[in-house]
Amino acid sequence: MERLTRFCRALARHPLALDLALAAGILLINLLVPGGRHVGEQIELNQTVVLLAIAGAVAITFRRRAPLLVLAITTVITTTFVIAEQGKSPIVAYMGVAAYTVVLSKDRPIRSIAVTGTALVSLIAEVMFVGGDALDNLGLTFFVLFSGAIGEAVRYRRAYLLELEERAVRAEQSRDEEAQRRVIEERLRIAHELHDVIAHHIALMNVQSGVAAHVLRTQPDEAERALALVRSGGRTVLQELTVLLGVLRRSGSPLPTAPTPCLHELDALIRSFTAAGVEVDWTPPASLGALPDVIELTAYRIVQESLTNVLKHAPGAAAEVQLIHRSGALEITVTNSPAAVGPTARGGHGLVGMRERVSAVGGELQAGPAAGGGFAVHAVLPLETGVVGDDQGVAGGRSDVDPERVPGAGEFSTRLGGRC
Repeated sequence: MERLTRFCRALARHPLALDLALAAGILLINLLVPGGRHVGEQIELNQTVVLLAIAGAVAITFRRRAPLLVLAITTVITTTFVIAEQGKSPIVAYMGVAAYTVVLSKDRPIRSIAVTGTALVSLIAEVMFVGGDALDNLGLTFFVLFSGAIGEAVRYRRAYLLELEERAVRAEQSRDEEAQRRVIEERLRIAHELHDVIAHHIALMNVQSGVAAHVLRTQPDEAERALALVRSGGRTVLQELTVLLGVLRRSGSPLPTAPTPCLHELDALIRSFTAAGVEVDWTPPASLGALPDVIELTAYRIVQESLTNVLKHAPGAAAEVQLIHRSGALEITVTNSPAAVGPTARGGHGLVGMRERVSAVGGELQAGPAAGGGFAVHAVLPLETGVVGDDQGVAGGRSDVDPERVPGAGEFSTRLGGRC
């Protein structure tokens, strides 16, 4: 049985060999069993029977190249045999194979007309030229229609299997695209984390180290204080890097966790910039109400990035920070006076990151030179982006925005566990 299965599969890979084997099999059956007449007599193997059987075998070897022509030839051969011998014979198998091939290879209108026409021709030939009762005359017609029905069933099954294969391919492509999308989002989130946290502390360390070098000989106490701030910033950077590397490596060891930054931490953030030499005019608002997590995080990052830009690009400038809750939106404004010293190097990804964050929550951001000199950043964050929680004060409820779709909103999986 296994050998027969392998033989059939080998024939399926070679269509011409399969057609030759099929033609030889039907020819052998016709030569061994020529058939019988309606009156009960057996048909003898005469010259007509042999010639028609060979002609049918030759015809169906070309069934894939010209299915309609082969169907017409086998119909003529079969009806000629039935009329000449006045009986039934396995020679009708040639016409059945041809009808099956037409159904598989042609469109619905063509195959319907071809099979129906063949059935009518065989019916007319039997009724007009063959004796016997009505059921005997309908046998050839039924055989043609049955062969066409088998072809339709095989055609539908092949179409179904092809659709399943296409679905599997599309599903695989969708999985690949989803995986690629997640990789891109993860890279973007890593970039935001590095820029918003690591770069912020490094910028402060750079300023404090410069202060320490400047006053090391004249004001040792001030230099010691600046170096202490550098040392503290270095520890913070190492902790943040440990978190980042641990998340990237997906190690099984416990990772340090931290709450998502919120507006309650703005005081500490602004004090760190004041210690670095940036004079910040900041009055904490009396109450902002309950805000969604993602809005608080976005507002915190905007203030952090804006003050970092003042520190790096406008040394000696004073800054002003305002937060206002009005008309279902949170407005953040950060302005700075012109730099007290010469311009510093420009460039970076700070404004790009802020625009991405604001766009992700459906807000608007304007950043550019201020009217009286200096620079201004103004952001409007709609509060309907997230669902306001029941907590009192600034700390709000959970956001409806998917953290994985908001750059940096998740602060990585290890930092989602708490609130400030």
